[in-house]
Amino acid sequence: MWSRVAPWHPSLTAPARLRALLGDDRARYEARDGADAERFAAGRLLLKYAAAQALRADPAGLELAYGLTGRPLVRGRPRVALSLSHTGDLLCVAVTVAGGVGVDVENAGRRLYGTGLEPRMCAPSERAALARLPEADRDARLLRLWVLKEAYTKALAQGRLLPFTSFGFRPDRAGGGAALLRADGTPVADPAWRFTTLPLDGSHLVGLAMRDTREQQ
Repeated sequence: MWSRVAPWHPSLTAPARLRALLGDDRARYEARDGADAERFAAGRLLLKYAAAQALRADPAGLELAYGLTGRPLVRGRPRVALSLSHTGDLLCVAVTVAGGVGVDVENAGRRLYGTGLEPRMCAPSERAALARLPEADRDARLLRLWVLKEAYTKALAQGRLLPFTSFGFRPDRAGGGAALLRADGTPVADPAWRFTTLPLDGSHLVGLAMRDTREQQ
């Protein structure tokens, strides 16, 4: 699920309704101003409405909380997993009640190749695969790897605590799917995980990681 912030503004929401929806996040919202406040409020409302849709509940009756790494949670609803990403005026939220989820969104025109990022974000097997690609295709591959890695570490609730060089992905040649790899390039055999990248409006790329844990419960 995704939503653009502009031209939304908190003043377009009735003050009492906004306070009810923000709940414990109201003080954090009021400590901000301008575009930062708009983005914060829009992100929290989008999280609540997405969770409410999954639970078939009133968003005003849900309260957000945060894990140790800042991961958004729904208080008292451990089955609900949420993830939020934003770039510019675009907010993207993923929600599931089937396990864990992570999402990342980036500008499709973002330049990564040749910026010195590869040694810090790519496992050795990924750098070798990148070197085999035509140079014109390397930037698109790096962007796919970036959004997948961001999404995966969010789904694990690790954030940047898990080095991007310690694991890798092998994106499908056709389609947006991808396989999880160890740093040496061997596949990780865990069918519970699903990874994909999705183009959005031709201007952005979304990375999504989800782990279905229902059979383990």
